[in-house]
Amino acid sequence: MIFLGAVFSLPVAAENVRVHGKVSDEANKPVEFATVRVQGTAIGTNTDLKGDYSLTVARRDTLEIVVSCLGFKNVRRKFIDPKGEITLNVKLYPDEQLLSEVEIVGTSNRVNGMQDIGTESLKLSPDVSGGSVESLLATQAGVNSSNEMSSQYSVRGGSFDENSVIINGTEIYRPQLLRSGQQEGLSIVNPDMVGNLRFSTGGFPARYSDKMSSVLDITYREPEAIEGSLSLSLMGGSLSFGQNSGKFSQLHGLRLKKNNSLLSGLEERGEYDPLFFDYQTNLVLKPSSRFKISFLGNISLNHFNFKPADRETSFGTSENIKQFRVYFDGEEKDRFQTYLGALSADYRISGENTLQLGLSGFITDEFVSYDISGEYWLNQAGTGGEGAIGGELGVGKYMEHSRNRLKASVIQGFLKGNTRLPSNSLSYGVTLTRESFRDRTKEWEWRDSAGYSLPTVPDAVHLIYNLSSRQDINTTRAAVYLEDSYY
Repeated sequence: MIFLGAVFSLPVAAENVRVHGKVSDEANKPVEFATVRVQGTAIGTNTDLKGDYSLTVARRDTLEIVVSCLGFKNVRRKFIDPKGEITLNVKLYPDEQLLSEVEIVGTSNRVNGMQDIGTESLKLSPDVSGGSVESLLATQAGVNSSNEMSSQYSVRGGSFDENSVIINGTEIYRPQLLRSGQQEGLSIVNPDMVGNLRFSTGGFPARYSDKMSSVLDITYREPEAIEGSLSLSLMGGSLSFGQNSGKFSQLHGLRLKKNNSLLSGLEERGEYDPLFFDYQTNLVLKPSSRFKISFLGNISLNHFNFKPADRETSFGTSENIKQFRVYFDGEEKDRFQTYLGALSADYRISGENTLQLGLSGFITDEFVSYDISGEYWLNQAGTGGEGAIGGELGVGKYMEHSRNRLKASVIQGFLKGNTRLPSNSLSYGVTLTRESFRDRTKEWEWRDSAGYSLPTVPDAVHLIYNLSSRQDINTTRAAVYLEDSYY
């Protein structure tokens, strides 16, 4: 029986064929990571750093080996009735292909440093505001938006307040007391009314403003006939209406937003009650083919109420996770009200020779009020399952108080002109701005850790910070510019 077992084991050992060798290029240098496979099967291997390989395959009548590598021509070797071990050294040659000529043609829509941005897909942009212009700007080079709930953006790392926004030739101002994107609400730009959108991150004409980072120039459209649109969602809606009778056109936009369902998913849980309302109108009267009178109006009423409940945050590395829990008491009530009116008269002298006279007024009334106290625990997360605590690292409590109010008004008048010459164009203008600010700030925070007030001072209770100010600022600014553009 032992003899018969040995006899039957010999054919079994001879059923496999081992193929090994080296793969090199035309300079006899080893080719690493080349693929060596058996045609018609899933059997294969890769060469090592020295170009060596080895694979074992069941014996068959015909064995075809394919060697391939990116950038080289494939090599095929066929063996009839292979047996035992086969040494196959392969040399690969470059796979050179002559590509046909490719011509790339492009057009630029940049004029005087300003880039035209298409507004066709504005309403379809994926952002929580439902199609804000700022979501399109975030796709431009050098533009960064750090909060998807905010319409603010920075350019090349600059400050958020160094970006000019111009609508129909009027500079737009934003609320100043905003502390987070949750309070901001609706963007100042109504996407239902946008006709032309131009943007520049540098090198823009001097007529726009004295801000250094960027300029966003928006022109509201004039409807061609009677039109209207209505959009509704779980977070609000928008309504627009337009009409054109030839000499007079009007376009109105109404927006309402209540995104408490979205805010309820934040780490800081509580009762969110925001309400944002915005109304804008663009009226155009054309008494003649050369004379045009325009009016731009905006009313924005934003309310943000919040009663925090608790917050839980985990941070640290995978091996050292910490949990921070806070239980709140109190509430926050914020109000931001802005009003804008801009009246302009355009007169076309002849051809591209034009004059524009304008007067605009802006009023804002902002109030931020909160009294919030919290007790917090810092713990070392345990490994005994979800929510397990490994040990207490610290406890404490704090209280935040704020009564901040800002009232501001801006009145601006300007005269602008453009003169076309045979080979160039002259643009000139003068602007006079009167600004008035009334700021009242009263804000403080008290912290207590393990029974000690921070900062710890014997026989006294000190605040971690305390801000109190009363400022009344009135400024008058004049600006003159002259541009010469060659064609």
